[in-house]
Amino acid sequence: MKFKSYLLLGFAAVAFAACNEDFDDWTQQTANEQPETVSFGGGSVSEVSLIDFAAIPDNQDSVKICNITAPTSTYTVTENKYTIKLTGTKKDGTQVHQTLDIDSEGRVLYKDFVTFVESVFGKNPNNTNVMDGEVTAYTGDGKTAVKSVLAVSGTFNVKVKVKAPFIDPAGYYIVGNVDGWQCKKIVEYHLVNNGGDVYENSVFTLTIPNDPVKFKDITTFEIKLIPESAFAPDGSIANWSIALSALPGVSEPSYKGNFAWDNSGDNIRFKADANAKFYTFTFNLLEGTYEVTALSFNPFVFYIGSTDGWSNAEQRLALTDDSGIYTGYLYCADPNGWGNEFKFQKVAGDWGTEINSGHLTGGITGDFADGGGNIKATAGEGIYYVTLNMGDMSLNAVRITNMNLVGQFNEWNPSDDAQQMTWNATDFCYEITGAGVTADGWKFTANNAWNVANLGGSIDNLVYDGLNLSAVGTTIKLYPTRKTADNIYCTVE
Repeated sequence: MKFKSYLLLGFAAVAFAACNEDFDDWTQQTANEQPETVSFGGGSVSEVSLIDFAAIPDNQDSVKICNITAPTSTYTVTENKYTIKLTGTKKDGTQVHQTLDIDSEGRVLYKDFVTFVESVFGKNPNNTNVMDGEVTAYTGDGKTAVKSVLAVSGTFNVKVKVKAPFIDPAGYYIVGNVDGWQCKKIVEYHLVNNGGDVYENSVFTLTIPNDPVKFKDITTFEIKLIPESAFAPDGSIANWSIALSALPGVSEPSYKGNFAWDNSGDNIRFKADANAKFYTFTFNLLEGTYEVTALSFNPFVFYIGSTDGWSNAEQRLALTDDSGIYTGYLYCADPNGWGNEFKFQKVAGDWGTEINSGHLTGGITGDFADGGGNIKATAGEGIYYVTLNMGDMSLNAVRITNMNLVGQFNEWNPSDDAQQMTWNATDFCYEITGAGVTADGWKFTANNAWNVANLGGSIDNLVYDGLNLSAVGTTIKLYPTRKTADNIYCTVE
């Protein structure tokens, strides 16, 4: 059956709305169990059996989602007389509604139905998803466009399973000229997701160093992706037919694109980058996309966010070594009530170099969290010690609850309340008057412990685990955020 042109008339145009409501069970993903047959004026509507997308050809134009026995009417009704309102509940408890045209046989356009189902429930083929359905019948005289509601059915269930490609939970291996086409399970070329169900978290990532010896003769990398299940017990590839490749006909090198299933294309190719320190591979197994990122590390990454009204990128983290690890202290606040959120920029003021939560595929832990694109400071206003790993794209933060002076003068007690410093949000510094430091050695420490802050060295370049300081004074100011200088420094008067 093909839907006729009435679908374009618009009387029952698709209506899509999401509404946030309060729920007793925020993990609910299915509708309440409804009667199999419900009233519909003088007729009825009944459920169909489970709708399994895997059993439906991709080119099918419609799918039956209920059985309709028409309500009675004194009018001669027109052909476009029914709509169905579908209600599904997302994993986070958000209820989503959509109204679709439906014919007298209970059929809707397949592509519209698939789009709605996947938008609500995702693409996990292992779940049986249940949504509510409600059919409305309209009457008309067959001569004018004027219609009125004849009947609205009771609520019934529509049960569906989505279709998705096989994703190997054990992960995938890169083979190619990265390893001389050995085509073996080599652990340093093993991609995994970040944990959990592979259909809920379908992004598989890997970062490898740009080895100047191993890759010295490679100008264009050529790879394929092999699932764990394709390997034989001896570690060789037993089933090439399930390799992931470039799309058929695509041979030009590219750092991003779509991949093909079932080894139906040529090698995935991308240009070697002599300046890269690492290559990061990101494969989204549900979306069928890949991206290769050549990582070369700048000396700093810059904070831009709510603290400065999203207008200045001055606070910064510093690169600690060639592995791509940046560390430092950030002052996170929300003076304008916009949310205590931020992003990073590789180049200050350049949004084309931003690092947002979506880039951090290695996870965000500690006192920061994913803010839906932005990064969120979850422990409120204050100073955070931050570690950003650009090698595995991970981020960790620890809220600084106190900063202390510690030294020979107080027997190196990191929790000496008498030597606790106060944060000055105007000048972006910790400060103390009446400091007790002496020339025989002292440092800065935080959170009554040594592991977060152990700052020493010289007063104009403080580093973790640096040498003891010897400058003497009673007024000390510590500037930890690198807002006005490349180094963490202090003044002693």
